[in-house]
Amino acid sequence: MRKALPLLLAVLLLLTACGGGGASGETESAAPANETPRGGWEPRTVITSGESGYTLIRPENADPDELAAAQLIFGAVKDHYGVRIPFETDFVKPGVDPNAENPTEICVGLTNRDAATARVREKLGPNRFAIANIETRIVLLGDTPALTKLAAEVFVRDTLNGSDCVLEEQENIMIYEAEPTYENITFQNPVCPSGADPWVIRDPDTGKYYYCYSGGNGVCVNEIADLAHITAEGGKKVYTAPENTLYSKEYWAPELHKLDGKWYIYVAADDGDNYHHRMYVLACTGDKPTDSFQMVGKITDPTDKWAIDGTVARIDGELYFIWSGWEGDENVAQNLYIAHMKSPTEIDSARTMISRPEFIWEKLGGRPTINEGPIALEKDGTVHILYSASGSWSDFYNLGKLTWRGGDPLDAANWTKSKSSVFEKTSTCFGPGHCSFTTADDGTTWIVYHGNLVSGTGWGGRSVWTQPISWDGDEPVLGSPVSPKDKLTLPVASYDADHIKPVE
Repeated sequence: MRKALPLLLAVLLLLTACGGGGASGETESAAPANETPRGGWEPRTVITSGESGYTLIRPENADPDELAAAQLIFGAVKDHYGVRIPFETDFVKPGVDPNAENPTEICVGLTNRDAATARVREKLGPNRFAIANIETRIVLLGDTPALTKLAAEVFVRDTLNGSDCVLEEQENIMIYEAEPTYENITFQNPVCPSGADPWVIRDPDTGKYYYCYSGGNGVCVNEIADLAHITAEGGKKVYTAPENTLYSKEYWAPELHKLDGKWYIYVAADDGDNYHHRMYVLACTGDKPTDSFQMVGKITDPTDKWAIDGTVARIDGELYFIWSGWEGDENVAQNLYIAHMKSPTEIDSARTMISRPEFIWEKLGGRPTINEGPIALEKDGTVHILYSASGSWSDFYNLGKLTWRGGDPLDAANWTKSKSSVFEKTSTCFGPGHCSFTTADDGTTWIVYHGNLVSGTGWGGRSVWTQPISWDGDEPVLGSPVSPKDKLTLPVASYDADHIKPVE
């Protein structure tokens, strides 16, 4: 007689417990005599006491949570069945189709077994994970590596508990939703004592944070734990410029972007002469932004004028490049320009100037007058460009805002500028500017920027600060830089197997 199904697996009808301690079966065993196969599919024993024809597969460059998930499976099989299941990565030789490898696999995380993993991944969303079988492969996958680990915990608890494991159906994908609980980390600004033009991005696929910063003659990337721990300590130099080129020196304000599943860095560089600054694109040679990058080349519009602080915005489904540049060849004023992108590495339109320093708050600190450091922030289809104005060497560095709500983004008339600064100095923070935006675990929006603790310290006194912002409909409300004396709380999510539910 079959044992009673655990509640979750009764819903799943994926894996069930059968037989007693003395039961046995081969990987390709036929259905028991008292059971009728459904749709030509015979239940198949995956693991039984002392026997398993399955291999455990994890990504070659597994995230620590994916690795922990795989280790949970390995340990449970060994402890409950006395089987040391083969534990391998998803590496295959060049030219070999990974989907053609051993089909009797337990795939943990984002492996390259796309024939199975892709069908599962497309059904995931925030706070969700799946336990599935696609033909004879079992897939444990979460929307983030932490949720993949939770999938493994549930699989071990409800399935790998000593009873025979049997595939009941040829294809079944059960989705679960986890209810996160939040622990508040308390911190104070600045979070990093030294740093300029801070760029922090959260990988939409893994939830990991990365801090991208200049390495002098190259670019560095550091995986950081959270926004309260922005640091260059432990960072990796992912690109070093070759000598004697037009892009050998002065790497300014690098930005790390994930576009169409691939990582790119956009950075200004020159040959040691500021007048030769142009924007360049680096492409990642691996899957993680801490892997090495290679130079793709210059990214420019047909004018090929001085350019820094390039960023990428997706507007109405299309990619656009936005940067700070000169109208001509003289260092008089920095304007903001936009151009359409043919691909993540190429502009295919003329540039349009969408902002120039015109208000008093944009011209403080002396010449040249400044509009620079643009960054896109989108909500409900509305796109905002937050940018830095006035001299970065002064206490008056601040943020302005451009807003697009429809029409051709290359038409300057479709961009509306704020009449006043939206983020400026206080008595405890001087020269706040050049920001990036990301999200905390609870979905709140956070700004990361540089500021000075001491008035008059200019470029040499900059440090990295962060704080949450709020929204008024689709309008961001940045408020003012939080005093270093004030404590902030950052919500960090955690999950457990007792707070999940199947998704209909």
